[in-house]
Amino acid sequence: MLQDWTQGTVSVNDGIELFYTRTGDGGKPALVLAHGITDSGLCWHQFAADLAAEYDIIMYDAYGHGKSSRVDPNLRSDLAEDLHDLIVALKLEKPGIIGHSMGAATAAKFAASYPDRLAALVLEDPPWSDVQHEEQGAPKTMQNWKKKNLAAKKKTVKELEKLKKKESPRWEETILPQWAQSKHDVDPAFFDHFHIQHTDWYELVKAITVPTLIVTGDNELGAIVTPKLGVEAVQLLEKGEFGHISGAGHSVRYEQYQPYLTMVRLFLKRNM
Repeated sequence: MLQDWTQGTVSVNDGIELFYTRTGDGGKPALVLAHGITDSGLCWHQFAADLAAEYDIIMYDAYGHGKSSRVDPNLRSDLAEDLHDLIVALKLEKPGIIGHSMGAATAAKFAASYPDRLAALVLEDPPWSDVQHEEQGAPKTMQNWKKKNLAAKKKTVKELEKLKKKESPRWEETILPQWAQSKHDVDPAFFDHFHIQHTDWYELVKAITVPTLIVTGDNELGAIVTPKLGVEAVQLLEKGEFGHISGAGHSVRYEQYQPYLTMVRLFLKRNM
């Protein structure tokens, strides 16, 4: 975290506290960054540092992640509404929103529900697929995530960094400490109370009216969005663009950072 960045928490509806890191003070166009499952806001720090001269960037920890509230089964579990309440609490005027994976799903749902609350949208490999998944399989998927996370918590941050570097040599080394720390910080209860649901992306994108960029990588490397789906989504969007970055899987900016940065920066310049 750079010295002039600030950190704080906001209370959103139902008593949930969301922690955030911010690069500016409201004097520049705002960008809100939504991370993927088991990550945290500071996993965006490299990207935020490169765009901080142009934008006031807010990197927040989703409910149950990072330093945000631990999961309470008696409280709501709606990440898109949390994002809405964060934007209201910080008095952000039509920010741009960028989300990865779970964060992309959150951002897309927010954009469809509150089209007048944002200026532009970037979705990094949202979990959209034409393959029909059995809904009853979702709890098993989440419990597999939980098992994996509990195993990660038994390792030190340094050990996690070393393992990830070996498993994913294309990843940016600068992101590894924050990525590893986020595995320790996520609340395992998240996997018990937040459930994967098959997204009707076709209907969702038809409700999104702001300029939208969908970024994905190679399916053989783990990217979810296929070129076919991406092109279909762009055709349905009022103002849609589709970007494919070779040599990356699901975590596009971790694996091919400079092409990702260039693509997103140009999109934001055109649309913010």
